[in-house]
Amino acid sequence: MEKKKILLLLSKFSDFKSRAIGFLTGFYFTHASIGLGEDKNTFYSFVDKGFIVEKISRYVRPDKTSAPCELYEAEVSDEVYEEVKDTLSGFVKRKASLHYSLPGLLLSLLHIPHKSRRRFFCSQFVAEVLGKCRAARLKKSSSLYFPRDLRKMPEMRMIFRGNMKGMLDQFHPELAVS
Repeated sequence: MEKKKILLLLSKFSDFKSRAIGFLTGFYFTHASIGLGEDKNTFYSFVDKGFIVEKISRYVRPDKTSAPCELYEAEVSDEVYEEVKDTLSGFVKRKASLHYSLPGLLLSLLHIPHKSRRRFFCSQFVAEVLGKCRAARLKKSSSLYFPRDLRKMPEMRMIFRGNMKGMLDQFHPELAVS
């Protein structure tokens, strides 16, 4: 029987916010998302508009350069997988009451832990879900995790490096854009 997998997607977009976060954190990848192993097109995260469900196929257009990314997976038990799935469903249901945490991001840059039930920045959210559901052991507060910290988790194994178009071509050729 194949083990269930939790996915971690790190990416970098070319907008001002991404460049600023990259400058402040000193890491190339500036955005983190979490997904479930059976669908490498759907991921969950936080952006300046709040909680979002991301479809990688929406980011890939034939007339645009595709965003660089790395995809990681962690093998988990059925119980942990279901807990992550339920937790993500809970976030989807509460979407309207969830917000991006710019103050939280700034506190994290100062290495000051903080907690909020309704406000997250992307890598904090991913770390929170991984830790709460026991998919990974956190070594510090989830509010202090940046994308570079997530990729160093011993539970994570890189399965793809390239850009979003290449990822879509490899894992979902039926959605690939020419």
